[in-house]
Amino acid sequence: MLDAAEAVVVTQGAVRLTLDAVARQAKLSKGGVMYHFPSKEALLQALVTRAIERSHAARETLLPAAPQPGQVLQAYVRASVGDPLGNDRVSGALLSVVASDPKLMAPVREFFRKRLPAIGKDVPFERAALIHLATEGLWLMDLFKLSPFTKAQRAKIVRLLGELAAAGGAVP
Repeated sequence: MLDAAEAVVVTQGAVRLTLDAVARQAKLSKGGVMYHFPSKEALLQALVTRAIERSHAARETLLPAAPQPGQVLQAYVRASVGDPLGNDRVSGALLSVVASDPKLMAPVREFFRKRLPAIGKDVPFERAALIHLATEGLWLMDLFKLSPFTKAQRAKIVRLLGELAAAGGAVP
């Protein structure tokens, strides 16, 4: 059902997400959808949770078995911007709805609160924070198709972010 909901969000936009639309996409009755998700808000909450879990899993799959200093941060960069928008179309489509609903923002806020300490635990705070900010900024620019960078420039930026993560040490 969440796959069907994601398909609706990506093709029609999160504002058009309804239990009826998900039922049609999943080829189920509305009652079948409501059994699992009694409201649109419950469905959106599940989609937000899934997007957060997907983001975490993407980073984890890029980690070596015994990460060296900076490798967690490098994995975050690669998972976030290594492939422009890769599988993040759902997150992008959900962004406008989530940003306007404090209940939906709560798990996203918590995710971001925990993420920087998790990805930067073996790198000085300033370095991790700068890489995090640059990565999130690049992700958002890609998402909204606002990036002024050519593919070659973007690739250099992503490579430099990875190198900065690997370098460790304090920011000059």
